[in-house]
Amino acid sequence: TNMSLCEPATEEDPLEGGAARSQAAPKVQLMSKDTVHKICSGQVILSLAIAVKELLENSLDAGATNIEIRFREHGAELIEVVDNGHGIDKDNYQALTMKYYTSKLSEFSDLAEVATFGFRGEALSSLCAVGDVSVVTCAAADTVGTKLTYDHAGVLTSTTPSPRERGTTVSVTSLFATLPVRLREFQRNIKREFQKTLTLLQGYALLAHQARITVVELGKSGRKVLLASRATGIRDGIVDVLGAKQLQEMTPFEIRTETTSIVMSGYVSRSQHGSGRNAPDRVFLSVNGRPCDLPKVWKTVSQVYHQFNRHQHPALVANITTGVAGADVNVTPDKRTVLITEEASLVTAIEQSMHALFVTEQGSFVLAPSQHEAAPTRPVAEEESVDSPAAPVLKLPRLGDTPSVQRASMQRLSSLLAKSHALSTSASAPAPASP
Repeated sequence: TNMSLCEPATEEDPLEGGAARSQAAPKVQLMSKDTVHKICSGQVILSLAIAVKELLENSLDAGATNIEIRFREHGAELIEVVDNGHGIDKDNYQALTMKYYTSKLSEFSDLAEVATFGFRGEALSSLCAVGDVSVVTCAAADTVGTKLTYDHAGVLTSTTPSPRERGTTVSVTSLFATLPVRLREFQRNIKREFQKTLTLLQGYALLAHQARITVVELGKSGRKVLLASRATGIRDGIVDVLGAKQLQEMTPFEIRTETTSIVMSGYVSRSQHGSGRNAPDRVFLSVNGRPCDLPKVWKTVSQVYHQFNRHQHPALVANITTGVAGADVNVTPDKRTVLITEEASLVTAIEQSMHALFVTEQGSFVLAPSQHEAAPTRPVAEEESVDSPAAPVLKLPRLGDTPSVQRASMQRLSSLLAKSHALSTSASAPAPASP
C-alpha cells in the first residue's frame, strides 16, 4: 500500500508558510546619521547644474559683485566658484558645512519673508557628501586668508593660511565619487550635463543683476571664457549672453495685473516670422530675481505667440515681481519650482497683454503704385484708405486672422493690384495723335 495516499497533504501558505513563519518581523530602528546624510545629500545635489547653482547662489547671498565660475573637464575634474563677497568669519568655519545650519532664518515663520537665494542649510553639507570640498576665504577682519578642508561628513579636517583678498573660493573635485551609479551616468553624459549647466548659468547672467558673472573652462591651452555678463539689467544681459542680433528680434514689455501688485517685465520675440526660434530653447524666467521654472507662464506666452507665428517659438527673458510674501519658493530642494499666490490673475493678464502687443506690432506694408516708382514702407494710419492714389496702403493677411478677414484682405489686395496695373498700363501707353 502506498502510504503517501493515506497521509494528508500539507501545503505552505504563500504568505505565511515556510521559513517566514519562524522569523520575526524586522525591527524598526533609527538609521545612522551617516546613512541619513548620504541619502538626503543625493536628493539635494541631483546633477552638475544643481551643484553649480548652489555655489553660485551662496556667492550672490554673500553680496558678491564679481563671480567667476571655473570648470575643468566640464566639471568632472573641478568645479570652482570665486567671489568677492564678504567672506566667512572664523566662528562659522565648522558650521558652514553642517546639515541644516543657516544664517537666513531661525523659525519656520521667517520663511515668509526670506529674500535670499538659499535658506535650507543643505547645499555645502550635501556637496561634501558627494565630492571633495575645500574652501579658501578671507573676511573683512582677516589679514590673511584661510584654506579649509572638509571630509565627506562635512567635518572640518584642516585649516591652513592661504593668500586671498576679501571673498571666498569654493572648490569641488571628484563630483559624485561616492555614488558609483550616478558617477557613471554623469561621466557618460558629461557634455549634455555641461550644456544644461551653461543654460542655467545664462539665466542667472540675464536675470540676477547684482553681480557680474563669468564662466571659464580651464584646459591645457589656458582659459576659455564661455560667458561674461555685466550687472546692468535685462537689455544689456541679452546682448552679453544671447547676442545683439537676438535683442534686435525682441520687443520689451511690461504687464501689470489689475487686482494684485504683480508686475512682469522683460523682452519677448517679435511675432513676425523669422524673429522667433525654431525650438523653445531660450526661455529665462525669474520671480523676484530668482531664476526658476514657470510652466504655466511659458505656456500662456507660447500659445498667444503661436496665434501670430505658428511655425516658431518665442525667446523670452522676463522677471516677475510679486513681493516676498507673494511667492512660495520652498517647494523642492533645488528651489526651481516657485508657486505664485495670484498666478491665475497673472496668466490672464499675460494672455490679454501679449495678444495686444503682437496685434499692434504686426507689420503693415505700402504697395508701390507702379513698377517704376516704389513708395516707402511706413505704418498704416487707421483713417487712411487703400484707395488713396498717392500711396496705396494695404494690411496683408495674417496667420491669426479669421478666414473671413483673410478673404476680405485678399479681395482688397486683388482690387489694388488691378488698379495698380491699370495705372501702369495707362502711363506706358503712347499718347493719341493730335488731329
